[in-house]
Amino acid sequence: MPEAAPGQRGSDDAAKAVPDDGARAVPEAVPEAVPEAVADSAPTGPTTPPPPARRWIDQRINRRKLLTGVAGLVAVAAAAGVNEWVRRSNSHGPRIWHTTAASGRLELTTGRQPALYVSGFDGTVRALDPRTGEVRWSHTVSTPHDAEAQGGWPLAAGDGVVCVATDTHLRVLDAQSGEQRWEAAAPYWSEAAGKQRPAVGGGSVFAAHGSAVRCYELTTGDPRWTGPVLHAASLALDGDTVYAAGASAGVVALDARTGGQLWERKVVANSPLTAHRGALLVTSESMGGTIVAALDGTTGDRLWESFQHGDPGRPAALGRTVYMGNGDRLYGLDTETGDWVWKANAFTGRAAEAPAVVATDGGVYAATAEGRLWAFDPSTGAMRWQDDSQRAGRVSLAAAGGTVYHSSPGGVVALGTQPAPPAA
Repeated sequence: MPEAAPGQRGSDDAAKAVPDDGARAVPEAVPEAVPEAVADSAPTGPTTPPPPARRWIDQRINRRKLLTGVAGLVAVAAAAGVNEWVRRSNSHGPRIWHTTAASGRLELTTGRQPALYVSGFDGTVRALDPRTGEVRWSHTVSTPHDAEAQGGWPLAAGDGVVCVATDTHLRVLDAQSGEQRWEAAAPYWSEAAGKQRPAVGGGSVFAAHGSAVRCYELTTGDPRWTGPVLHAASLALDGDTVYAAGASAGVVALDARTGGQLWERKVVANSPLTAHRGALLVTSESMGGTIVAALDGTTGDRLWESFQHGDPGRPAALGRTVYMGNGDRLYGLDTETGDWVWKANAFTGRAAEAPAVVATDGGVYAATAEGRLWAFDPSTGAMRWQDDSQRAGRVSLAAAGGTVYHSSPGGVVALGTQPAPPAA
């Protein structure tokens, strides 16, 4: 694996994003379904041609069979979703800009100098201007082959740095310039390396390298502490507490300053943890569906649980509502009781897996691997708009206010309302 190159400012080809000028993406033409030719059995000996009237009748019958076969195949194709795919060109959201200079996992920071960071399929991390989509800097952290397999390396941003977890190193970059500040090698290979999102806050960087939770000093990268061994650990940071969940080891809460264990619960989490308003949201597999539970962040006591069909993926929490979806619908649960708040059936018959979901005061957004994106009212669940212009494949979402950023293999697109200019 090559060493990370210094941050390059605006060095990507076609780095400038294209503002929306009213032109809309048009899907490639879908060939009409044509039935395979079926050879009519014919006698081996000489035959007498039919009279003209009979030939005309046979031609009509054969033509009718052909049209009937085509109609039948079209009906089957429609049932399989081809007709739905063709209609995608009619749905376009309020696009602000789009760029093909970057695609991969997204991480958005707000404040005085907001930035959109993209951990790309090509092994390069890029910083984009959230208002224009222009590339500010880029930094290569791995080979394209290794990064593409993960859909872009997991990353986290905050406290002036961007942290990227590859399969061999934890790399910390300067958020303004893209220059590498330090790196830490994974102690040994593990399934968790390069698959779990790191965390940053309180002057520390946290990662799940070597199947254990590890804490590093933000400025120098010096190790601070190593926590318990948790196979394929998932992390969530909330103030002075870091939560970690292993594939089979349960959930633990650790003191972010010392690594001391605060509590442990035998809860198997099958999606990334979400810390929100003093609670930890956990999803666990159950017979025929998934149990969504809220644990008290201080004690680990179970506050409530709710059974949902399918796999809802990672929850997105906003205020008193936690949003999630599966192949059938998007729904919201009350974060204090687990009761249903609203649901939307926009995904029915369209997606076989959980969509990516993000929530802000400006809207709730959900995207599927089919390249579709929906915007919903966070209070009522009413759909505001739909966009079907992105390529199918791995997706990632980030949002702030009324703007949502949608990444797919075809690039990154910003939709909604134009972000406000940064504060002076």
